[in-house]
Amino acid sequence: MKQTPPSGQAGFSLIELAIALVIIGLIVGGILLKGGDLIDSARLKTVLSQVNEIRMAVTTFQDRYNALPGDYDQAKAHIDNQLVDGGNDGTIGGDGLKSDAEAFRFWSHLAAAQLIPDPGKPQENTPDFGHGAPAAKIGGGFTIEYIDQGDMQGHWIVLGKKNGDKGNGALLTPLQAMHLDQKADDGNPSTGRIRAANGEGTDDKCLTDDTKQYNAALKKPACIVYFQLF
Repeated sequence: MKQTPPSGQAGFSLIELAIALVIIGLIVGGILLKGGDLIDSARLKTVLSQVNEIRMAVTTFQDRYNALPGDYDQAKAHIDNQLVDGGNDGTIGGDGLKSDAEAFRFWSHLAAAQLIPDPGKPQENTPDFGHGAPAAKIGGGFTIEYIDQGDMQGHWIVLGKKNGDKGNGALLTPLQAMHLDQKADDGNPSTGRIRAANGEGTDDKCLTDDTKQYNAALKKPACIVYFQLF
C-alpha cells in the first residue's frame, strides 16, 4: 500500500535552493581566490630563493677562480674546454640573451663549475629562459646586466620577460614587484638592493609618474625587478 509523506516534510523551495547555491559559489570562489594568492606568494618566495642561490654561486665562483663568471678568461682551461673565455676586465658585459655576450655565458660558466643547475641549451642558437638562461618560477627568467651609471652602478640580476636579446620585458604586476621589495629590502623601488622599473612591451606603468612609487592600482604586468648581485 502506497504511503504518503506526512505533512510538514516539504522540500526546499526554489528561492532557498538559489540562496544555497549562491552561498556555495561564494565559498568556492573565496577558496579559489585565496588559493591563488597563496600560490602567487609561494612563487614569489621561490624567486627570492633563486636570487640568493645565484648570489651564493657567484661568491663561490669568485673565491675559487678569482674572477667573475662569464668574464673569466681561463674558463676553457680550468673548468670545461667547451666554454668560451671572457675578457677578464671585471665586468660581465653584453645583453643577457645574446649568445656571444659575457652576460649570457655567465650561466654556462656557473653551470660548468657545478654551482647552479644546468639552464639548458639554446634552440637554433637562440637563447631563451630555460634554454641557456634560468627560468623563474613566477614566469620569465633571469639575466645579468652591468649598469655603468648613477647610483645603480654595478652588476644586477634582472627578472623579466624575453625582449629580443634582453630580459627586460614587463613580467610582474606592481603588487608582485612591491611584495618582493618589501619582503627582502626597503619597499622603495628606487633605493636599496632591490629596484623596480617599467618593463618593455607595454604602455602600462610599473611606477607612478609623479612619486615614482609602485603603481599598486594596476593589476596588469608592467614591471621588471633588479636584484643587486653583490
